[in-house]
Amino acid sequence: MLVTTSYDPTQELLDKACKLSEAWGGFYVPRHKLSIEQLRLRNGDQAVLLVTKEEIRYYGEGRPAFFFHPSMAAIRVKRLLRGEKDPLLEASGVVERDHVLDCTAGLASDSILFSFAAGEHGVVTAIESERVPALLIMEGLQGYHSDIPGLNEAMRRIQVKHTDHLAYLRTLEPQSVDTIYFDPMFRSPLEQSNSISPLRDVANGEAITLETILQARRVARKSIVLKESKDSLEFARLGFDSVARSSTKTTYGVIRL
Repeated sequence: MLVTTSYDPTQELLDKACKLSEAWGGFYVPRHKLSIEQLRLRNGDQAVLLVTKEEIRYYGEGRPAFFFHPSMAAIRVKRLLRGEKDPLLEASGVVERDHVLDCTAGLASDSILFSFAAGEHGVVTAIESERVPALLIMEGLQGYHSDIPGLNEAMRRIQVKHTDHLAYLRTLEPQSVDTIYFDPMFRSPLEQSNSISPLRDVANGEAITLETILQARRVARKSIVLKESKDSLEFARLGFDSVARSSTKTTYGVIRL
């Protein structure tokens, strides 16, 4: 992965690009006046991480750039502020002061929602096994600014860990987390999802294992939640006996403890 900056970077931006390159196994290259495609051709690498003052963008092969953004979390938080309910919070039962473990963070949209709901005395830990999304959310959750009341604070409170969720679950004490959440790449992809398509190439596409659910049952106090397409066979395979009705293409399976 090449790491570079926007044109005419400040020293601070150069230092940041170099540190990210060292920390995440990239290869720093000066931008000069080269385009992203010229950098690729010159250095023989299709993956480019572009560090700018505003954000960090990842360019993969044959895909548009993607970057951290609260996305639907911002809209859902606005709805909560208007007194509306959210299907994920209803399914999971997450309330203030809860400890939530998001085992498949992706770009952290659901982690943000959980953090907002759990409040300043709650704890949300976001697990992301893959390098690129982990990097983007670690940086983005700390640097992104929103004018929505409480959203910045919710993002800053999230603890991101770049690790495998099963390995992490094995380290936790019994009944040490209120809710454990899984939103894996669907077995039958919803190809029209524009927000997910660029992420799919660098995301972990493995299915949730039965051992993972056994560990989640050991660790969770309140609920285990799985997001999947509403007709998915994963709910039955993994033992989710409660599946929420849905008018959309996705829904939530819940194991209540």
